[in-house]
This record gives sequence, structure tokens and C-alpha cells, in this order.
Amino acid sequence: MTKTVDWLKEPEKAGVYHLCVDARELAGAAALAGLMVVYVDIGHAHDREDFLSDAAKAMRFPERLRENWDAFAAGLKDLSWMPAKGWLVILEKSKHFAGGHGRQFKDAMQAMSAAAEHWRAQGKPFWTLIGGPDGWKSGWPEMPAH
Repeated sequence: MTKTVDWLKEPEKAGVYHLCVDARELAGAAALAGLMVVYVDIGHAHDREDFLSDAAKAMRFPERLRENWDAFAAGLKDLSWMPAKGWLVILEKSKHFAGGHGRQFKDAMQAMSAAAEHWRAQGKPFWTLIGGPDGWKSGWPEMPAH
């Protein structure tokens, strides 16, 4: 797991990836690396509003940052209410939203990717890992260690 801890600390590698290891084990490694771990269950998200509500609630966003993609994206680049050396956002049960609401899922992942780029410039890793059932592929690249 030391190898995992090492790459989790690297902002230049951080971004949006398909989760291809056990989420709980990865979360432990992230915590060891000083990253804040946030689980977002999007299994019941049917549209943008559902996704924004689920993600904003899990990430403890202020109300004003829950309204639309622009507000959500701005919140991801702030996170002053969640100070950390970096962040690991694990999107759980993503298959339905990713498969059935592809455009909205892509918009969400673009916001997450832009946040990773923003935090990279600050020297902090911001990871988004897309989880789903065993054997399912999200279409996003696998994590750097795989």
C-alpha cells in the first residue's frame, strides 16, 4: 500500500479516474497521506439536480454552491470549509448516472477535472474516483497505479 500512498500524494497525477481497487483500502491509504476522503453515493441520481444535491451534501457545500454546475465548480475550487492536504472523492454506485445520464455525468466529471487542475496549481491533489459494480467500466481511465 506504500506505493498507493505515494501516488495519491502527487497533484500532477490527480484527476478523474475509474476506481479499480477496494475503495475502503484506498481510503485508508489516502487518510495516511493526509487527504480528506469523501464518499458520494450517486446511485439514485437521475438528473443534474440529484447529482448536485448528493455531491454537495457529502462535501458539505454551503447552500449557495448547490444551485448549478457553475456554482458547484466554484465550490470545488474553494473547499475552505474542508481544509486538507488534498482530497479524494469516491463516487459510489455510479453506473446508473454514468450510463443513463451520460451528458450530465460528463458535465459533472468536467467540473471535477477542472478542480483537479486548479488544486494541482496549488500543489494539492484532488482525486475523483468513479466506482460501480465489479466488472463495470466507466469509460474513464484507470487510476495511475493500474
